[in-house]
Amino acid sequence: MIDEEAQDEVLFTIKINKKHWIMLKNYSEKNKPLETCAILFGKRKYNQFTVTEIITMDNDDKSEIKFAINEEKLYLTYRKAESVNLSVVGIYHTHPSKPIPSKTDMKFMEINPVPWVIHSTITDEAKCYIHNESKGILEIELIIMD
Repeated sequence: MIDEEAQDEVLFTIKINKKHWIMLKNYSEKNKPLETCAILFGKRKYNQFTVTEIITMDNDDKSEIKFAINEEKLYLTYRKAESVNLSVVGIYHTHPSKPIPSKTDMKFMEINPVPWVIHSTITDEAKCYIHNESKGILEIELIIMD
């Protein structure tokens, strides 16, 4: 019998194609040392998220340790996704440390229960997390596809 908790964690994945991943990494490199962020559009089928489009966002905080997105720009981005029949399937941002959610990230993950891809600008390692209502913050599989 499969452990329900383990099964829940296995079921969540996010897929990003290599071209989009390189675009995100280049955007982050260009804006270093500031944290960068992007909204990931795509489709969700059960707990499988597939990214099909990326919208890079300005970090209104202009900070090396946190990011903020202008609310009006964020609203317009969500409207754009709806207009092309896509959903927001993830949020990408960088950390100048290990790719682990900060307390602020965890707070916002609760209000935005989509995968959060955190990319370390120090180690080039990336991890992905999602807020699960019953289990809290879970690390999920990040798949970079060719």
